Amino acid sequence: MRLLLTKGALIDGTGAPARPADVLVEEGRIRAIGAIPEPGDARVLDCTGLVVAPGVSDVHSHADIETLEHRPEKIRQGITTEIVGNCGFSVFPTLGQEVEHNVYQMLFGRNQRSWGHAGEYFADLEASGSYTNTAVLAGHNTIRTAAMGLEQRHADRAEMRQMALLLEASLEQGAMGLSTGLNEVPGSYGDGAELRALCRLVREYDGYYTSHLRDYKFGILEAVEEALALGRSTGVPVQLSHLQTVGSRNWDKMDRVLELVDKAVREGVAVGIDAYPYLAGSCNLTQFLPGWALEGGAAGLLQRLAEPGTRRRIAAETDAGMANTWADIAVANLASAANQQYLGQTIAQIGTARGQEPVDAALSLLAEEQGTVTIISFNQSEANLRKVLSHPLTSIITDGLYTEGRPHPRTFGTYPKFLGDYVREKGWMPLEAAMHKTSGLPARRFGLADRGSIEVGNWADLVVFAPHEIGTRSDYLNPNQPPQGISWVLVNGQIAVEAGQLVGAPAGQPIRHDRPG
Repeated sequence: MRLLLTKGALIDGTGAPARPADVLVEEGRIRAIGAIPEPGDARVLDCTGLVVAPGVSDVHSHADIETLEHRPEKIRQGITTEIVGNCGFSVFPTLGQEVEHNVYQMLFGRNQRSWGHAGEYFADLEASGSYTNTAVLAGHNTIRTAAMGLEQRHADRAEMRQMALLLEASLEQGAMGLSTGLNEVPGSYGDGAELRALCRLVREYDGYYTSHLRDYKFGILEAVEEALALGRSTGVPVQLSHLQTVGSRNWDKMDRVLELVDKAVREGVAVGIDAYPYLAGSCNLTQFLPGWALEGGAAGLLQRLAEPGTRRRIAAETDAGMANTWADIAVANLASAANQQYLGQTIAQIGTARGQEPVDAALSLLAEEQGTVTIISFNQSEANLRKVLSHPLTSIITDGLYTEGRPHPRTFGTYPKFLGDYVREKGWMPLEAAMHKTSGLPARRFGLADRGSIEVGNWADLVVFAPHEIGTRSDYLNPNQPPQGISWVLVNGQIAVEAGQLVGAPAGQPIRHDRPG
């Protein structure tokens, strides 16, 4: 199909000023830009009053399963390319075993099969199709679990060899690099030597290292230094995932965090940042617990919670480690029917209803829900959010995951919210700079060839929207709301969304990262 997008304001994703220009799409790619006569055999999309921009590259997604399920949340908000396998958790390699860790189950609990290696996952993407183009990272937590389970100890030489073999297989088959989740079990048990060895291997493949940091609270400066040190010692490009400082007692650390990043850049370290445009994050409630309590996964945690003395120790250490309050943490998803009345309530409210201290209510919920309670946690200040989103190295991401219950609204409306609330209404940056942060910057950062900008020869991944209407009604109480103001989304030259509705077959492509040379 030939398409002519005409009479729109072109924002090309490079940061350049908007300009009037037509765009001709043919055989999946952009064939011409400028004043283009209407071809007789092309469908014409009248973009009067609309912006024509590159499709969004969401380089921090958790839609590993969702993309195979053809879920609509990402494509409807203008996302045309995703990188999955973030925060240390990928769906491969599982070596045919069930990964019982509760966070893995939270992320991929709908999955009915396992993938022994990246190639099998790519094969399923090709067989099923997807609405978005999909690239993958190999997850350190998944690799470590496959090599040595969920034990709290350093890897021995044989286990390190096994981890390296599993990572290398993933890289050979097209994974873009390695992701870590260093405040999640079992990634938190890995030491510097383990991470350096794996990052050196990633560097050999010209890949990328993305880090869910070891701490975003009281130890964030040390955690950022750890990530940057890996870049210095191995030469691997380092991406600081969903950068923020958690809790009011740590908000003053953000300036120092960004100073560390800027200093590393001046020293030649390849550093990137990503962040989502919300004051709240979302994770499993277990993320607030001490790491030793999670050894052995959900089974180990449940056994410890059943021992009164151990439970008291977990409660005391959890309370002592809190950077925000239990009133800042709301329940987003619960599997059991018995606890559905607590959906949307804060842990503090649940404690009051149950006649328990908040930490005891949290531990009781975890015991009753077999170790998996998805929560929304209000972490940030708006001043810090502005500093991070406005930083020149920051790509805008969703960090999005679909769950039942009340999932974080970022899954449904990250980019409309960013463009509507923070760009148009608050005026934090020009629209052209904002579109660079959603397209050109992340695409160049992760080497997404022929994507992220509107140039002749590039793949025709495009989003067309009304700049005065773009936005979302999705919020924490009613997240499942469609975006507003998006007229068309094109993936590889095929119309995927028209007037807010899905149309046509999924046209996304698997994106394999090629080894240099």
